[in-house]
Amino acid sequence: MARSAFFLLLVGLTLAQTLNAQITIEVCNLFEATENEAWPFVFTAVESDDSSSSNEQVFEIVVDALPSEGASVRVAKTVANGNWFFGEPIPLELGSNVITVSAVSFSRTVKFQFSTGNVAFSGLFLNYLDVNTCVAGIDGVAIASCNAFEPGPNETWPHVLTAVTSDDSSSGDEQTFEIEVSDLPEVGAQYRVAKTVSNGNWYFGNPVDLSFGLNTVTVSAVTFQRTVKLQFSSGEVEFTALAINGEAVICDATEIMGCTDVEAENYDESATADDGSCTYHPSFYCGSGTFWDESEGKCIAASSCTGDLDEDGMVAVPDLLLFLSAFGNACE
Repeated sequence: MARSAFFLLLVGLTLAQTLNAQITIEVCNLFEATENEAWPFVFTAVESDDSSSSNEQVFEIVVDALPSEGASVRVAKTVANGNWFFGEPIPLELGSNVITVSAVSFSRTVKFQFSTGNVAFSGLFLNYLDVNTCVAGIDGVAIASCNAFEPGPNETWPHVLTAVTSDDSSSGDEQTFEIEVSDLPEVGAQYRVAKTVSNGNWYFGNPVDLSFGLNTVTVSAVTFQRTVKLQFSSGEVEFTALAINGEAVICDATEIMGCTDVEAENYDESATADDGSCTYHPSFYCGSGTFWDESEGKCIAASSCTGDLDEDGMVAVPDLLLFLSAFGNACE
């Protein structure tokens, strides 16, 4: 099967970006990652060494998208003796989720633990103050700028990713797409499966909404050769990872035009595609048996006279003197 390999960043995506739109918990630097698989992300409201730690703590998160299995949050706080108390899990809902932790008479730490980082949100408030200053560590790559995607069949489905074509001997195998979505257009975006059936006709699956985080699409195996593609409704979808059947997909960086010939005077080592601008020293054009004479400004024939060391057109005493002057010298 023809497959690609991922280049992420691809493109070298390392510049952090402040986001005020939708972002997921897992890429927001306000949430700490933990080793607890049940509660892998935590938001700290206050630490015990803060003079206001005993005050009421009001936490609000405006959720825009949830994973299909849902997500929960729970309160984690220290009590008077310093031990930890963990509240009951609370299912997150789309829209505003407000959790209030009552005031106490002692210093304490208050945190909010989340069951998954695959929760997209657009608002984050602590004690009625907007604290949504999340920074994503990696920018996403837009489908429209990734050349692993081909133009789609129409305006409704303008971008297509091919998993396998019918001329591949393994095309009947199960096909799996994985795309880690980091940003979606305001109107959302969808994908659908496009595949050929046993008689060669096309079958199009129902549109499925893309969600923030990991989206996995599995197309079952069949007993015949077929083509399998995934069509997308928008090129504005951004992603940070893309794989087909477990192999990462390459998005080539935008071509850098320039001179790519190392023998040219204006060779550009950063160029990835030649634009025909290469220029060469005149000596480049001197053919076999000739050399460039700078004083005459032209290519001249090399002497074919053996022993004519001074290149005056004849072998004479001056040539012998030149030879003797160099006789016995070690050649470097």
